[in-house]
Amino acid sequence: MKKIISALTLGALIGAAAFADVEINLNLRQRANLFAAANKAGSKTDKAFGYLDAYSGNGTDNMAISLSGDIAAFDMTLATDEANTGYIRAKRLLASLFLGPVTLQAGTNADGIVTGAYRAKSDLDFGNFEGMDFEFKKLGSAFKNSPAGFVDNLIGHVNNAHSSEYLSFVANYGLKFNKGAATLKAAMVTNESTGTKKADAGANSTAHAQGHQFSFIADGRMDGIGQAEAVFKVGEYKKGLTAMAFALYAQPSINKNLILTAGGAVGVVDYDVSDVSFDLRARYQAIPKKLSITSFHSFSFMTADGIKAIGSNETTKGIANNDGSADGKHGGSTVKRDKILTNNIMVRYNVNDTLSVYAIAADMVGLGKNLDKEIKTAKGDDAGAQVQLRFSGWAQFFATSAASINVGLVCSVDDVGNYMDIDNHLCSWNWSVPMVLRIKF
Repeated sequence: MKKIISALTLGALIGAAAFADVEINLNLRQRANLFAAANKAGSKTDKAFGYLDAYSGNGTDNMAISLSGDIAAFDMTLATDEANTGYIRAKRLLASLFLGPVTLQAGTNADGIVTGAYRAKSDLDFGNFEGMDFEFKKLGSAFKNSPAGFVDNLIGHVNNAHSSEYLSFVANYGLKFNKGAATLKAAMVTNESTGTKKADAGANSTAHAQGHQFSFIADGRMDGIGQAEAVFKVGEYKKGLTAMAFALYAQPSINKNLILTAGGAVGVVDYDVSDVSFDLRARYQAIPKKLSITSFHSFSFMTADGIKAIGSNETTKGIANNDGSADGKHGGSTVKRDKILTNNIMVRYNVNDTLSVYAIAADMVGLGKNLDKEIKTAKGDDAGAQVQLRFSGWAQFFATSAASINVGLVCSVDDVGNYMDIDNHLCSWNWSVPMVLRIKF
C-alpha cells in the first residue's frame, strides 16, 4: 500500500510540476523557559522545591512545499520532531485532484483536516501556540479515549490514533445557491500498520486497532444567518467494538465584531452512549484592531456505559504539571474525573504595530469519580474536585508581520480542590518565564 501511495504522490508531483504554481512556506516555532521553578505535590519538605532546566524542549520547525495547477496539486510538510529535534518527519503528504465542484485527496496529514472557523480564534492571538497556554482543548470531548475527541477533524479516527499513522481518502463536493453555500465532505481512513506486534494489537490497544473508518461532514452557510456543520463518524474502536461520533456546531451571525461558536458532541461505543460534551467559544473585537476578548468554555461527562467501554476518564491534556517538571510543554498533567469543566479567557491589546500585550486566565475542573486507583483523595474516589489553575501575562514583539517573539510570566497550580495547602507542599505549583519564537511566511 505504501508503495502504491508513494507512486501516486510521485506521479502527482511530476505531473503538477509541469504547469504548477510553486509555493514554499516556513513555519518555525520554538519555546524555551528563560527561568522556571516548581514544587512537587506530596512532600512536606522543602526538598520538593527546585529550579528547573531553562530549556523545555518544546517546538516545531515546519517547511511546507505546495505545487498546484488547474487539475492537480501536491502538498508536503516536513517537520522536526518535538522530542528529538534532530529527526525530520513528513508531517503532511497530500495529493489532490480537482474535478469541477469535486476535490479528491489522498495521503496523510498529522494536523488533520478541520474547518478552522469554528475554533473561534485568531492566529495572532498566540501565534498559533496552543498546548497549556491557550487552546488546550479542541472542539469535542475532553476525554482522551472518547470517539468524539477533536470531533470536527475529518480524518481523526474514533480510536484516537494519530492521523499521521493513517491513510485518508477524502472527497469534497462544494455547491453554491442563492445567498449561501454548502460543502459535503466524506473520508475513508485506514491504518497503514499491520498491527501484528503484541504491543500494538493488545486487547485494550486503541493505537493500532484494525479496520476502516468513514467520516461525513456537512458544512453550510447562509448570508445574514450564519453557518453550521454536522459531523458523523463510524469505525472500529477496539477489536470487536464499533464506535461512532456525532456533533453539531453553529456559528450565528450576530455582530460583525463577534465570532461565536456553540454546539456539542456525543461519543458512542458498542451502540451505547459513552460521553457527551458541550462547547461555547467566543471572540469579540471590542475595539477594532486594538482590543479583543477571547473566551473558551466546555463541559464533558462520561456515562456508566462509557466508563466500562473506555476504561479511563483521563483528559487529553491538562493546564498544569504536578510532577515538578518544567512548565510550558504541550499537555501538562491530565485531570482524571468523569466530569470535566474547562474555562479559558484572554484579553489582548495591540499597543502598536510592533507590540501587543495580553493576559490569560484558565481553569480545568474535574468532578465525580476518578477511575485511576493510584490517585486517591482524602475522602475516597468520589470526593472533592481536581482543580488546575493557570494565569499568565505576555508581551508579543513583532520584528515583521511574519516574525514575533512572545515573552511571558506563567503561574500554574494543580490539585487545588483536594489540598489547598501550599505551605506544606501538598499542592503542586510552578512558575516560569517562557519565550516563544515564531516565524511564519
